[in-house]
Parts: sequence; structure tokens; C-alpha cells
Amino acid sequence: MAKPKIHIAFFGSTKNIEHLAIRRHIDELIIVHSLEQEEMVNELISKFFGFGIMSMSVRVTPDDFDNILSSILNALDSQKLDQYDIEVSVSSNDCIMTLAACICAAVVRASIVCFPNSETYQISEFWPSELVNLSYQKREILCYLESCEKAVRQKEVAEETGIRQSGLSRHLQNLELAGYVTRSRISRCKHVSITELGRAILHHKQIRKRRIWNSYSVQLPERIQTVG
Repeated sequence: MAKPKIHIAFFGSTKNIEHLAIRRHIDELIIVHSLEQEEMVNELISKFFGFGIMSMSVRVTPDDFDNILSSILNALDSQKLDQYDIEVSVSSNDCIMTLAACICAAVVRASIVCFPNSETYQISEFWPSELVNLSYQKREILCYLESCEKAVRQKEVAEETGIRQSGLSRHLQNLELAGYVTRSRISRCKHVSITELGRAILHHKQIRKRRIWNSYSVQLPERIQTVG
């Protein structure tokens, strides 16, 4: 059974928010806005109330990053984080608002929704941070795929990494959602290959891992002096 959905919308366009509410099947809506937008937001909330969508407004100071982020997080009931799916939409042209939206999504593990083309109202969704982070097994999968010159059968990935087929399917699904691999079916066999984004993320993680281990390395003294 699908979880109810909370949508956090940064007010930028009334039409965008209306379109999101219809297309995304939202159960609860939180609209983040400035003082100047309050009247329009209140009208929008009254309209959504007629549609049966629970809505609330969160007024913030647009140029105060700490105020924006803390106001959104305080508006979210902590008990709902496990019971609801949460998504954040970016429709404001304010860079501080947009940055706060992205950080908020990372904190609560929400997906980010945006409109790349405002004329067609096309919706793009970027997946949560938990899909972007690499576990040891996901890193092993990407390392093997990077060593391959072309797409390989999913069965070969399981054999080379030692990951069971059921677990491998789940890892590959998450990696595909994050944009790190692509999968296709060729001659009734599932094939998988790493993407350019997957290569870049893997390289970044490997650099970070080396830096962490290097910070713990201890240089032994060249000579040990003893006192007679």
C-alpha cells in the first residue's frame, strides 16, 4: 500500500503548484513563501481546501538561509517522516530558496521535483539522497561495470561481485533510479552498463575514501631510541 504524500512547494508560480497538486496526487501540501506572496498563497490554500487537500503556509525571510531551512523542518511533524513519502518542488527563481529546498530534501530524504520547461509544465523528479549514496556492494557493482568495455549480462555481475541475484536486482534498480547505470534486455537477457554520472560518482567516492584512510594513517618513527 502506497504511503500518503506530503509535498513542500516553494512558491514561484500558482499554476505550477496547481499542476503539481493534480499530477502528483498530493495528500498534504506545505507552501513556503515570502511576506509579499502571502495573500496569493492564502487564496491558493482556500482553493485546495475545496479540493480536499490539506494545506498550510510557511512564511520565511527569502534572503535568510537558516530561517528558510529551519522553518520548513519545524513545519514537518517528525512522526510523519516514516509514515509519509515527502517530496520538494523547486519553482522559485531565488537561489537561496532553491539551495534551502535541496538541503531540506537531503535532510528528510525527499525527492526533488522541478519544471525544466515552464511552458509545457513537464515535471522532472530527482531521487532521494539515500539512492545517491553508495553502499559497499553498490560500489563493488560500479567498480566491476567500469572495468567492462561494454554492457554485460546481469548474471555476470552477480558472479563477479558475489552478490545474490535477488540483492543484485535491488541494488541495480536503485543505481538505475539514481542515474548511475542503465539496463536493457538483449536476446532475453538483462544487460547493464555504467553511465558517465556513475563513473564520476564512483571516482569521487574513491577519492573521498582515500582521504579518510590517509587521515588515520600514522607514520612510524625512523629510529626507536632506547634509554640504557
